Parts: sequence; C-alpha cells; structure tokens
Amino acid sequence: MTPLEIGTQIVLPIVLIMVMFGLGLSLTGADFTRVLRTPRPAIVGILGHAFLLPLSAFSILTVFHFPPMIAGGLVILSACPGGVTSNAVVYAGRGDVALAVSLTAISSIVTVFTIPLVVGFGLTHFAGMDASVQLGFLDTVSRLGRYILLPLFTGMAIKRFLPDFALRVEGYFRILAMIVFGFILIASVMIGSGLEIIDLQLAFTAVMLLLITASSAGYFACRLARLDTMRTMTVVIETGVQNVTTAYLIAGTLLKQPGLLLTPAIYGTMMFVTAGVVVWLARRRAATA
Repeated sequence: MTPLEIGTQIVLPIVLIMVMFGLGLSLTGADFTRVLRTPRPAIVGILGHAFLLPLSAFSILTVFHFPPMIAGGLVILSACPGGVTSNAVVYAGRGDVALAVSLTAISSIVTVFTIPLVVGFGLTHFAGMDASVQLGFLDTVSRLGRYILLPLFTGMAIKRFLPDFALRVEGYFRILAMIVFGFILIASVMIGSGLEIIDLQLAFTAVMLLLITASSAGYFACRLARLDTMRTMTVVIETGVQNVTTAYLIAGTLLKQPGLLLTPAIYGTMMFVTAGVVVWLARRRAATA
C-alpha cells in the first residue's frame, strides 16, 4: 500500500473511531433528551445540519461553477456532522454548552443516514461523479455506523457503567481531538503544496462562500425562532464547525478520491476563524443589549 492508501484506508478510520469514542465518554442519555425541554433551539440546530448546510452548498454550486473536485469536496463537507471541537469553541465564547453538546451528539446520529443521500445527489449534479455505487445507502449507513455510532455508543456505555474510568480517560481523548486538528492543518499544507495557486484560490473561495452562507442562514433561522443571543451563537457555531475527519473519511476512505480532500482541508482551518468572528459578534451584541 502507498502512504496515501495507508492514511485513507487505515489511519483515518482509526482516528475517527477514537474521536467518536472520546465524544461518547463525555455524553449521557440526558444529552439527547435535554432537547425535549427546550425544543426550539434544538430543532433549529438540527435543521441547520440536515438541511441548511447542504442547501447552502447546493445553492453556491448552482451559481458558481467550481471544478469537480472542489465542488465535490464542498458537497461532502455540507453533509458532515458537527465537530467535537465546536463544544470547546462554544464554551470559550460562553454560549450554551449543554445545547452544543446535544447538537453535536444528535447530528452525529442523524448525518449517518443523510450523508449517502446528500453526497450521492450532490456529487452527481455538481461534480459529475456517479457515487451511487460507492455510496449505496444501506452499505454507507452500515460503514458509517461502524465508524461513528458504534464507538459513540460504546463510549456512552462505558461512562454509564464505569464512570470513574470514563472520567480518567476522557481528557486523553480531548487531547486526541486537538492532535486530529493538528493533523488537519498539516494535511492542508501537504495537500496544498503540490497544487496550482488557482486551485487553492478556488477552494478557498468555495469554503468562504459556504461558511458565510451557512452561518447567515443559521443566524436568520435563529432570529425567526426568536432565540436569544447566546443560543443563536451556539447554533451558528454548531452549524459551521464540522467534523472534518468525517469528510476526510468519506472522500479518502469510502470514495477513494484524494482530490476531494483539498476543500475539507482548507475548511478545517477557516471554520475556526469564522467561529471566532461569530463569538466576537455575539459577545459584542450581548454587551450592548
């Protein structure tokens, strides 16, 4: 196997499994049922992931004609669940951490079933790729279930029955999440170093358009739902900070298309810049309210 094949077929699945296991160690059943007590922000947040994000990507690709690999990467990003690190961003911004955790957990489950639909449709219509064979619904749900749901629920089970052990090792998995982020940054540099400047510029443009469009759509949805400033900030961050490791897994492991990694690689850096701006605007609004 080549180094790229080892990375996409072996390393990425293991990393995603460990990240989702670590997330499970921090979750309880209350993180899923809590949304029943405050359904409005949860519904807006879940719809943000399931509909607003893919719709934003599809709208962008309808107006702007990006090269197939960049367009395909954008489609994949729009289908992914929220990232584990989004909870840390919400915490740093003094948002609704409980809501952020719940949205991350629920989106991790929901997107397992929406990914094959969104990616299959998006790649066919906007990237000229027939992904139906590689991303058959039942097969993709089964594979993503092994990589995402199984480790997630295993971590939750350990927290339920071995809480002391879960508390001791959870910190290590938080460190792992930071290492994964570092891996994404390094991958961004490695992927971008061998490409033409125009490819990087187009990928950066596509990423910024998605971040701005999705964040704006999430903000206006929150305003329509009459959410307060901190919950609005939380939902917008949860909509924009994606689990880029899942995007890498779909592009490199399931589809075996390394060219699709460029857009997620750039997104993995820029999503934190956008999240920082969202936190700053929310804190400024709260201070003047």
